[in-house]
Amino acid sequence: MGFAGWTRVIGSAVLLIALSGCDLEFIIGGGGSSDVTPSDWWKCPERLGGSWTFGRAPYGCDVEQFASAATVRAQFGAHIFDDEQSQEVERVRYMGGLYTFLGDRAAAYLRDRRSGVSDAEVEAWRHAVYTTAHQESFWTHYREAHTGLRRLLTMLRGDNGHGHGLMQIDDRWHTDPIRSGVGWHLEDNLIYALDIYYDGWRRAETADCVSFAEDWEARARAAYSAYNGGPAQICRWTDPNHRWSQNDAGFHDKYQRQEWLNYVAG
Repeated sequence: MGFAGWTRVIGSAVLLIALSGCDLEFIIGGGGSSDVTPSDWWKCPERLGGSWTFGRAPYGCDVEQFASAATVRAQFGAHIFDDEQSQEVERVRYMGGLYTFLGDRAAAYLRDRRSGVSDAEVEAWRHAVYTTAHQESFWTHYREAHTGLRRLLTMLRGDNGHGHGLMQIDDRWHTDPIRSGVGWHLEDNLIYALDIYYDGWRRAETADCVSFAEDWEARARAAYSAYNGGPAQICRWTDPNHRWSQNDAGFHDKYQRQEWLNYVAG
């Protein structure tokens, strides 16, 4: 986990290109924030473990550090994984709701960006978005955790606390957007990430490592390489000896398995 990629910066014309856990690190137009880069586990005085399963990836940090729990419950109550329930039953409920949420917003996003886009491309794009969310977070964002007699509404933090939420936006390279809410706010987190993933998806159409525009699997893999490694790494997935090839292999395995479908009614 721990996406950096390259971003539109909210409220600024600055374009940031950088990485987390990859070998490219450069900036065009300035830094990601006028503030000090957040330290490890910034605004996470208490972190709770989890499991590498859908909806419960570690670690959970108190959402109240960024937004009121009441606001989160009011806006996104259906997309909170509740640890107090039977995990088997709760995972089916949670995944069904998030599957619809991700699929609907991914499709609407692509149709907004590409007028007249084919149904085949929309379905391929959905598949790619589902896979990216699996790779980054096991579809984890909010979790109602229980510590003794206390309930704590958490949001996912990965990569020593630097990765925020479902799409693991990295606060070292996206500090201002994180401060503006793209870490805690589920929909903003997704849309912010789709802006970056879409750039790779669009450029993959003519990339050397994609043989034809309708090779959806190759385009998804290329877009993920760019998302994870920066725009210059769009063909990284073709190099099994690259130092971060395991990220591309992990994405490809999840793309093929589509394990989220095990929890979604047909």
